[in-house]
Amino acid sequence: MDCGDVELCVTDVEVRVCTDDNAGSYVFRCPSCDMAVVKDAEPRVVDLLLASGVTLTTWTVPAELREVHTDAPAFTHDDLLDFHDELDQDDWFDRLVDSVADGNSDSSDHA
Repeated sequence: MDCGDVELCVTDVEVRVCTDDNAGSYVFRCPSCDMAVVKDAEPRVVDLLLASGVTLTTWTVPAELREVHTDAPAFTHDDLLDFHDELDQDDWFDRLVDSVADGNSDSSDHA
């Protein structure tokens, strides 16, 4: 939704900066429609907002996003379709438990 220009107080805005790469943004709730609005902010904009008294929140990228997974094949569209077919079976959970107990991570052998 695009409500156009809105007037905000410094208490209505929060600046967020990622400590991993210094990427900045600011967030506020639109006073017209109550939707959360997030905008990217260059360092100059972050500095101006902070100098105006806007609250700063820092965050870090979750560790899971930095993990490198090179020892397994990529999850493909066909894998997703196979997974969907597995979930369509009434006994999918029992077969999953059996495959884990057997040490077999490929439950498609039981289809």
